Amino acid sequence: MILESERRAIVETLVRYSTAIDTSAWGLLGDVFLPNARVDYRGAGGPVLSGAETSGWLEENMAQFKILQHFLSNVQVAQEGDEVRSVAYVHAVHGYPGDDGSMRFFDLGGVYKDRWLETSAGWRISERVLTTKWFRGDVPAA
Repeated sequence: MILESERRAIVETLVRYSTAIDTSAWGLLGDVFLPNARVDYRGAGGPVLSGAETSGWLEENMAQFKILQHFLSNVQVAQEGDEVRSVAYVHAVHGYPGDDGSMRFFDLGGVYKDRWLETSAGWRISERVLTTKWFRGDVPAA
């Protein structure tokens, strides 16, 4: 059974991920993913990356957005045998300048499913899969 203090530490790490993206504090992601983690963004049209590759890829791909807000909710953390897993809903708001200078927006709604390992530095994601449930608004052309 997972302790409440461990659950809080995992939730804080999930918040660190959102904070890193929303504030362009890419260095924070080293405290989120194991370097050899498997990070699967195919559910939103992205690639499968290692934890070490994730920061650079996000920095490059999020640069087009002037406004980013990632909201997490319905967080569930559970121990299953020797593994700790979490499920969190994500609502991500993306704002970018349109061709006419106005701000355009699109939202993504989905689910993060993560596997976790406890390290000497704290809890880190060893595997993430993003499943997108919906898009709304003006998704920029690729």
